[in-house]
Amino acid sequence: MTEPDTTNSLWFTRRQGQIAGPHPVGLISRYLLLGRLDLKDEVSQDGVAWSPIHEHPQLIPVELWGAHGPEGHLRLLQARLREDERIRDRRQEDGAAHPGGADARSGTDRRRPEPPEVIKFRQQRAALLAESGQRGAARRRWPWMLGGGLVLVLAVLGLLYAASNRPPPLPPPDCLAPAAPGVNWNYCALVGADLRGVDLSGALILSGDLQTARLDQARMVGADLSYANLRQARLLSTDLGGARMIGTRLVSARLTLARLTDADLSHADLRGADLAGADLTGAILDRAIWVDGRTCAVGSVGRCLDPEP
Repeated sequence: MTEPDTTNSLWFTRRQGQIAGPHPVGLISRYLLLGRLDLKDEVSQDGVAWSPIHEHPQLIPVELWGAHGPEGHLRLLQARLREDERIRDRRQEDGAAHPGGADARSGTDRRRPEPPEVIKFRQQRAALLAESGQRGAARRRWPWMLGGGLVLVLAVLGLLYAASNRPPPLPPPDCLAPAAPGVNWNYCALVGADLRGVDLSGALILSGDLQTARLDQARMVGADLSYANLRQARLLSTDLGGARMIGTRLVSARLTLARLTDADLSHADLRGADLAGADLTGAILDRAIWVDGRTCAVGSVGRCLDPEP
């Protein structure tokens, strides 16, 4: 595991062979929100040693951690719109100070195609600005505009009320934190870690790398291991009851006598895994790749059903 870097350090970025920077941490986080950078793109502090962004949690904005659920997707979209507006305002200021400068942008700084929600938001904003510019020529319509402003204020108050009742976003992962119930190891590199007998109940290990790790007799009840890499890991007599293991890679993993009751193994890769004596009661196996390479049918619970021809 690598030591966390300071937040005021500068980083080079490498995307599709193109190197840029150095950038401060905040700018890299902003680029991740806007889609200009991906977690698989690489960063370096010296321009020599490169590693994927997902190995540096301090660079990743909190809105990306829980983006897989409906609430997380909404938070991510709101953050993306906020950053989009901030950059748009900055470009307008630059364009006023330097005519023509706002459009003089290199191809490497352009974003990937924007989500439909962002495009729709921009179109609505442009329509509102165009309408507000006609107020001087249409004063007779001021009562309607006043009513619209009241509706907008009520809508904003409603959003603020909803936000106040929304649970706070998860803190960023701490890859150096000791093993404990509820530990946040999302995206952490834990290759070959010796975690025998530890209590990781409710732990967050989304997309973590636990290849060849030793987890014999560990307690991982309710842990989130979605899309984690557990290739060739040892999980003898490990308690994974109710664990979230969607898309988890368990190729050649040893799960002898493991408890997998009510675990969600949808789309998990179990090719070559040793499940001798494992308890799969209530385990969801929709679209999982079974030990013999078969793809389990939707509705497979407790055992892998062959898909209908």
